[in-house]
Amino acid sequence: MAGIKKTETVEAEVVETAVVPAGKMEFRLINPTEDGFLRRIQWNKEELEAAVRAKIAGYENVVYTEENIKAAKNDRAELNKLIKAIEERRKQVKNIINEPYAVFEAELKEITALINEPVALIDQQVKAFEEKQKEEKKAAIKATYDENIGDLAEVLPFEKIFDSRYLNQTYKLATAQKEIVDKIDTVKTDLETIDSLDSKYKLNAKDVYIKTLDLSKALAENKRLADLEEKLEADKRRKAEEEAERKRQEEIRKQKEAEEQAKREAEEAERKAAEAKKAQEAAAEVEQTEPQSEMGKVIESIEKSAFAQAVAGETQAAPAAQVVDPFAPKEEPEQEKKYRVRFFADGTKEQLGKLIAFMNENNIKYGKIAKESK
Repeated sequence: MAGIKKTETVEAEVVETAVVPAGKMEFRLINPTEDGFLRRIQWNKEELEAAVRAKIAGYENVVYTEENIKAAKNDRAELNKLIKAIEERRKQVKNIINEPYAVFEAELKEITALINEPVALIDQQVKAFEEKQKEEKKAAIKATYDENIGDLAEVLPFEKIFDSRYLNQTYKLATAQKEIVDKIDTVKTDLETIDSLDSKYKLNAKDVYIKTLDLSKALAENKRLADLEEKLEADKRRKAEEEAERKRQEEIRKQKEAEEQAKREAEEAERKAAEAKKAQEAAAEVEQTEPQSEMGKVIESIEKSAFAQAVAGETQAAPAAQVVDPFAPKEEPEQEKKYRVRFFADGTKEQLGKLIAFMNENNIKYGKIAKESK
């Protein structure tokens, strides 16, 4: 590349004169020594930098248009070509410098590989020994567990309370055994606490404890179920009270309606009794003012039929051929002759009330019969 000058490298070999005692393994540098390594790569930095700055100075504030876009592409290609040339040279220098180190590294790895062979053999034996120690330690811990677990083996299996940290060399066997015993004692005490609960949910609490070995969680489960039951019972009582109140109000309503109905019936009966009394008094005042006439005969003839029906309050009308209403107004334009009839009527209050109503509807005057002088 134009503007870049090649520099020559000079290698100097320095041999250390220190004598290594026979049988002593020591890694020593011969060429170069530690002081003979390349400290800095010298190259024509100033010359190349000046050339590059001069090259790029022409591109400052440059503006390309559609007409000269081809020139822009050519300029970009030329600058990229310059970058590529510099990068390739950098890689060449790097390879030259790293080449002796790569050889040096490979040679050292050959030596360490020789050492790794016996290391692997020793490591295998050490691991086997350590594994045996762990098995013996775990067996001792298991023996402590068996001596103390009693009838809790199903509830508290060994693997559930065993901690893998017990097998570390830094963890003393006595400490691990004490922790196993303490855990078993704690579980026994916690289960006794749960069994002493005055609760129907102690079995549920025990299930939670067996899963978690956490007494606080077991007691919390017992409380949760008890609170839930209390809430359900409270809801049940509330609904029962609401239903009882609803029925009470319904009974009050029915009783009130019955009282109002009885009051209306009593008032109606009183009204009918008053009307019947009035009719009875009016009938008693009726007296015959004229001798027996044709009208009187008619009254006497229908006394047991039409008049009885009127008093009894029957709603169905009798056939016209059988019943003649002597009180109905006639269509003759001339004034009919009126009669006064004296009679008495026997019947209930309701019947007598209907009788007076009948006479009122037909404009029949009535009055009280004067008492006869003795």
